Amino acid sequence: MLPPNSSNTCSTPDQKLLEEIVHTYPQPIIVIDNDHRVLIWNKACEKVFGIPAQDVLGTKDQWKTFYPAPRPILADVVLDDDEEQLEQFYPGIHRRSPFIDDAYEVESFFPKLGSNIDRWLYFTAKRLYDEEGNVVGAIESLIDITERMAAEAEVKQLNESLSDHSQKLEEANEELKATMLKLANTQKLASLGKLVAGISHELNTPIGNIRTISSALKADTSRIQDQLNSGEMTKSALENFLSNVLESTDLIEKSTAKTAELILSCQQISSNDNEYKRSQLDLRDLVEEVLNRQTQSLSRSSIIVENLIPHNISMNSFAAPIQQIFDNLINNTRMHAFTEQQSGKIKIHAHTCEKAIKLIYTDSGCGIPTKNFAKVFDPFFTTKFGQGGNGLGLYIIFNLVTGALGGSIELQSPNDGGFELHITLPSTSPYALTAEDDTYYI
Repeated sequence: MLPPNSSNTCSTPDQKLLEEIVHTYPQPIIVIDNDHRVLIWNKACEKVFGIPAQDVLGTKDQWKTFYPAPRPILADVVLDDDEEQLEQFYPGIHRRSPFIDDAYEVESFFPKLGSNIDRWLYFTAKRLYDEEGNVVGAIESLIDITERMAAEAEVKQLNESLSDHSQKLEEANEELKATMLKLANTQKLASLGKLVAGISHELNTPIGNIRTISSALKADTSRIQDQLNSGEMTKSALENFLSNVLESTDLIEKSTAKTAELILSCQQISSNDNEYKRSQLDLRDLVEEVLNRQTQSLSRSSIIVENLIPHNISMNSFAAPIQQIFDNLINNTRMHAFTEQQSGKIKIHAHTCEKAIKLIYTDSGCGIPTKNFAKVFDPFFTTKFGQGGNGLGLYIIFNLVTGALGGSIELQSPNDGGFELHITLPSTSPYALTAEDDTYYI
């Protein structure tokens, strides 16, 4: 320990070594004697605070570095062992050091400190004793934590942003639930269950990313806080932490953007803004794709399908609604035309007629009573309510034909029984494409 005198010189080799250590220590160190006069003002004090040691040694002017008017610094308060002064000058921000016995520590902000720079300082003060245990002074060490506080402020802002993202995600999920309810009542959706499952599957990825990233970010924040509090923080650790924070928030932003995109798509569906791509189509190939998807379900019901559409029928239209029409027609036949043990046949014909294409769909099932012809295209009309029929199949087909595809539809009563539906579609869709993305919105 340095003896309480007014000079910075030491007479013994041990004292010279200790003085060398104190003056070369990279953090500011202030030592005051039992009379509150500055005994040591190391090189770091001169550099950080911009005040030469010769201007303060032997004086009680240590306050001038930190405050505009005379008042004790932490070393003065600790030297006097005055609890009231601790509460008076450091209310709510002082605490006992967890690392040094009989020491106190404080974090505080000092505007325009040293070279006119705003600084945050973490400082610790402790009494000094001689060999007989008498109090001979106090020592205060200070660490510039301005960068740390700036990093914590940024982390706080990022956490608030993350909380805001989470809140928006919760709101988006609530909005999605409301949208799903609308979808359940939308008459143009034949496969609501698949749609909900698909959207849920797509949402799981960005939501899972956000949860994983936020948990990792929380753990990293806690770890860097522990390093800072223990004085073990390094500049590289701080830089790595900030780099990870920026990368994490970028991933969170992308995930929330993906979630918003999915919800927007869902909203567009529920408000009849479903987007279809128009292209040049081979009608036979288009229907064949539907039949390939339906192969397993058709084989279970012993239904044979004959695709009699010629290969040379081409149209400039929308593939998705055309395929949805045939999906619904086949599902309607399987559900209504035959019993479970009954086998049957479906035939699909087509031919060109001027600038249109005429499709004829027939099955050999039980047919539809003539009295129901006027009602089959009404929403929710079904002869199997409560048995799996929702009464939307033919209504959806009617809307797709007359709406998206700009065609017409007519139910026929064949002489030999069964079901026969005539659909007329323009060879080229009458609806204009947008210049930007060549799409058509229902």
